[in-house]
Amino acid sequence: MGILITIGNFIGFGIGTSIGLVIGYYFFIYFQSTHVKDLTIRPLAEQDTKTLQQMLPEIPFWIKNPDFDRLDWLNRFVEYMRPYLDKAICKTARTIAKPIIAEQIPKSKIDSVEFEMLTLGSLPPIFQG
Repeated sequence: MGILITIGNFIGFGIGTSIGLVIGYYFFIYFQSTHVKDLTIRPLAEQDTKTLQQMLPEIPFWIKNPDFDRLDWLNRFVEYMRPYLDKAICKTARTIAKPIIAEQIPKSKIDSVEFEMLTLGSLPPIFQG
């Protein structure tokens, strides 16, 4: 008798589970809940800033804050052009400074002033927004 009850339980579980899945699928597909509303779709331009920041938390800072300007392109340009700019700026500084220093040498008790090496340093300047 115990074996027949066990077999009946397994058959009942199998039939009950399959009927439950079919009924659940039917309810899921054909019935909508009354407390669920249809979404209103609006363009992002109509949203306020707080809602946008909640919707899109990973957007870059220059989009969130309009006062922030991106100058990454300028920093990369200065980094690539740094060796050439260093030579040109140092040459210009020497040509401007030599006559001014030569003019001041007779007034002071200095014999001469020479530039041994003039450089702008090892790190390029970084421009912020």
